[in-house]
Amino acid sequence: MSKVVGERLPEEITRAFDGRDLESKIGPAHLLVTTDDDGTPRPCMLSAGEVLATGDDRLRLILWAGSATSRNLARGGPVLFCYVVGRELYYVKGTARALPPAASSKLERFEIEVQVVESDRHEGMPVTAGITFGIGDLDAAKVTAGWQRQLAALRE
Repeated sequence: MSKVVGERLPEEITRAFDGRDLESKIGPAHLLVTTDDDGTPRPCMLSAGEVLATGDDRLRLILWAGSATSRNLARGGPVLFCYVVGRELYYVKGTARALPPAASSKLERFEIEVQVVESDRHEGMPVTAGITFGIGDLDAAKVTAGWQRQLAALRE
């Protein structure tokens, strides 16, 4: 059973999405859940190159323009962001809002205002890993260079 840990992002989350040391952050995928017009939950997987913590009460996201998730976020409804790395398991609940376009990117930008953070850590039967992704034959330096450009757009 999850328990409320506060209205601020824990240090693990702000560190994970600080935009630094990105090569070490290749792998973990983070689930964002929004709601379609008809109430259907809409999952979206994000990497550390698409999320930026701008403090302990806000997360910024950069997504493909025109996607269903972008449309849901633009409506300003509630969102759920899941952070699962190793034994750390947090649910971040908040409200989304669209940000003005960045001059340096054609992607859409959004901000989540954190309302509550819950932990679902269970010592007796702990989660041992989250969802991960691979980059195959891609060059890690090229992947992180793309992420740097996206995160720069989130800082604008």
